[in-house]
Amino acid sequence: MLSRRSLLRAATAGALTAPGWLPGTATTSPHPSAPATCELALENRSGGTLRAYVTGREFGTGRWVLLRADSSVYHLTEPPAPLTPLPVDCAIPVGSSTVLTLPRMFGARIYFVRDDTLQFYVNPGPALVEPAFATPADPNFSKTWSFCEFTFNDVQLFANISYVDLVTALPIGLTLVGDGTHTVAALPDGAVGRIADELAAQAGRDGQPWDDLIIRDGGQVLRIISPQNLMAPHFDQPNMPFRGYWEGYVDQVWNHYRGNDLRVDVQGGGGVYTGRVVGDVLEFNGGHRFGRPSSKDVFTCNHGPFTNNPSDPDPKKGILARLAAAFNRSTIHSVPDQPNGATAADYYGHQVTNHWARAVHAHAPIGYAFPYDDVRPDGQPDQSGAAHDGNPRRFTVHAG
Repeated sequence: MLSRRSLLRAATAGALTAPGWLPGTATTSPHPSAPATCELALENRSGGTLRAYVTGREFGTGRWVLLRADSSVYHLTEPPAPLTPLPVDCAIPVGSSTVLTLPRMFGARIYFVRDDTLQFYVNPGPALVEPAFATPADPNFSKTWSFCEFTFNDVQLFANISYVDLVTALPIGLTLVGDGTHTVAALPDGAVGRIADELAAQAGRDGQPWDDLIIRDGGQVLRIISPQNLMAPHFDQPNMPFRGYWEGYVDQVWNHYRGNDLRVDVQGGGGVYTGRVVGDVLEFNGGHRFGRPSSKDVFTCNHGPFTNNPSDPDPKKGILARLAAAFNRSTIHSVPDQPNGATAADYYGHQVTNHWARAVHAHAPIGYAFPYDDVRPDGQPDQSGAAHDGNPRRFTVHAG
């Protein structure tokens, strides 16, 4: 399985998604060639004025582009200096239903902002500088905005509403119509407040900075960021939030599997790999080895032993995804058969767990809460908040 972070936005920061036909994800039979365009319908359910921005890389060339309100494509040009304001207005006014023609794009996002506009910048390359939700100095920081992600290539349109990075007071839902109809529900009313309350309560229980994930504006919850985004400015520094959070749990796991087998099914017919801790390394048959993860490694799912290297063999990538999921869900210490030995009822039961993911799943009907949240036992429903179709005809996204 590819990392969510390595597929959709390989050139930028952001939450990424694995394609639906890879092991451990929902499966369809992709068309030999998807259509060159698809209808994009944007709907305003926000109760205010809504604008959208569609950003991504042009399929075939890799150039940064933005879709404009008349469905034309704007290609970024080389700026005179870093952080040059985007020289054209690419805001799309959104009415009850605004329909555009969507070309093939990858690593793409649809941003929505309520009662305001978003500011984008261009760096040399040219490269697009997108709004930063966890940086107070960013001019978009105090605005009410959100985004969903998609990739539309020659095989399919794959989209998701992701909570890997944040949840916001402007929820997004989507429907993709092609050979089938695929609907992903938005956060229900009040969910952001309930998630904030749960994280504040968890901070009171364990003394960890879960409440620092909550960003407020005038007392109202504006957005809630995930742990890795709170940690990111302090990576490898002594004051990094959640430093050492997973250490005791990792010790428990490592000690258990020094004398017991851990079996990981990479699914999709890829087989079961058996591992034990030897020295301080978790070793699986086939020569696949994983060092002891740190808190940064577990929360990001893309550092240390969980780094997704494109050159790694597929079995190692499959094992990595399932180990990362089992750590975030805190099932690996007690369930030796991953992922099929556990169900959703077993997730997040340990006192040391990804309480961000636990709180999100408690109050969101569907959606990624960490990069490998699409790992699931065989036969169990997909809760990752993704939709995909090899013959997309209409992609509807609503905000509010």
